[in-house]
Amino acid sequence: MRLAPPILFRCLTIAAAAIAFSFCFIGCAAKTRPAAATPGAVTAPVVVGEIAVVDEEKRFVLIDLDSNLYVPPPGLALRSVNAAGKTARLKASPEQKRPFIAADIIDGEPAVGDQVMR
Repeated sequence: MRLAPPILFRCLTIAAAAIAFSFCFIGCAAKTRPAAATPGAVTAPVVVGEIAVVDEEKRFVLIDLDSNLYVPPPGLALRSVNAAGKTARLKASPEQKRPFIAADIIDGEPAVGDQVMR
């Protein structure tokens, strides 16, 4: 019976140590993830896009998401803010055609160019 060369044992030992080390960090990373947001928790406003079209008669706006990867789900409460700080409440609707989504006007007077936040 022939024994494997010592270099093979060293390579196997290093590989086993590397695998064990990586499993240790995978476990640590799982423990340090932040907890999921609790329902009703207050979060910082995030800019979703900008109002591109306002239809006062039908009470809806088109929001230009531009290059934003976030698409608000239908029914999500949104808010538009103009330069003077005036706000309007909106509700995302299911109609979407990237880079635009539609939102119903709940109250307020949104205008073209207002920033939309969630």
